[in-house]
Amino acid sequence: MNRCEEIADAYRAVTVKGAWYGPTIAELLAKISPELATKAPAPGAHTISELLQHLLLWNERIRNTSDSNPMPKWEAEREWAEAAIPWNELVARWNKSRDLLEERMRNFPVGDLGKQTPGRNYPYEFMLNGIVQHTIYHGGQIAMVLSMLSMVKGK
Repeated sequence: MNRCEEIADAYRAVTVKGAWYGPTIAELLAKISPELATKAPAPGAHTISELLQHLLLWNERIRNTSDSNPMPKWEAEREWAEAAIPWNELVARWNKSRDLLEERMRNFPVGDLGKQTPGRNYPYEFMLNGIVQHTIYHGGQIAMVLSMLSMVKGK
């Protein structure tokens, strides 16, 4: 197994099946209704839908990054400003994006892992490992929000 396949396997474990630390994104999404997805657990907190849409945005940025399409500049004020995508459509788009990103990782040329990511000052390997970590981070947030909303619902 080469390094790209290892990164793709780690991404699959986080998003589909095999995470050692708890539920994957897919396992979490299976528990979430459209109503729960759009409820904030506290004033000013992100909803599950917003968190998943953020993950989708970054999946697409990374999947589409190439020499001819550099990674867009990060702008904090625009990061969470995207128009909301309806839940069922969002989940479908996430699943498709997830599959396409895993495929890109798996087929990425090993010899290019050390090359600089266009639009950034770090190599592709750092970016690809980063999206795995980013997904774990926000997956944990999704799990926490789901837990908080389930506790409120149970009262």
